[in-house]
Amino acid sequence: MEGTLFNVWKGATKDGPGIRTVVALKGCPLRCVWCHSPESWSYAIEKYSNGETVGWKTTPEKVVEEVLRDKPFYDASGGGITLAGGEALAQPDFCREILRLSKAAGLHTAIETSGYAPLKVIESVEPFVDLWLYDIKLLDPANCMKYTERPLKPVLENMRHLNAAKRRIVMRCPMIPGINDGEAEIKARGALADELDAVESIDVLPYVPYGIDKAHRLGLKVYEAPQPPPEYGPAIVARLSRLTRKPVHLP
Repeated sequence: MEGTLFNVWKGATKDGPGIRTVVALKGCPLRCVWCHSPESWSYAIEKYSNGETVGWKTTPEKVVEEVLRDKPFYDASGGGITLAGGEALAQPDFCREILRLSKAAGLHTAIETSGYAPLKVIESVEPFVDLWLYDIKLLDPANCMKYTERPLKPVLENMRHLNAAKRRIVMRCPMIPGINDGEAEIKARGALADELDAVESIDVLPYVPYGIDKAHRLGLKVYEAPQPPPEYGPAIVARLSRLTRKPVHLP
């Protein structure tokens, strides 16, 4: 079995507990206008306008072999492997096999996901995931379709399935000025977190304009705005904290 990656970050500390290796799988069904990694959208290996290659093929065994090089750091810190994207669940068999091998090797596993996948895919990886880093981008159905080009319904259905199955969830909230930081959205996030017992905490992720240059070099268009000021993130944390019983953090 082979799959396609577009990045691997070692020594990560904001994508689950402890020190982690984040493995980014290529391909995503969403088209979030603010995306900071538009190079992950296509499932194919691509090239930037300067000729630099984006993505490479590999096997689950090679991925886990590389991740295990840092196992002493995971053991000392409670860390492990985090699968991200793109959308890791968009390569379901590849994703599941990496997670299965990681668990067999004694690693703590996490997956960062938009939750936009068939329920059967969620169920297929569940036994091998210790922590779900679950992105909630927009909770207004019309705006979700407008800004991600995909419906909200399966995202919430899958999240409620994981809640019923008593899986561990951290709700992650990318916050984009003028798009999803209005009062109705903030209230809806707090209400959703309180509804779901499996949600342990909420991460607030302020917009960063990392995707603009990469999108230009791939001939793509994304949301172009300056990075919000440093006080933006703490202000969102304070607003959301008043509307939920769950802990709210800037990771």
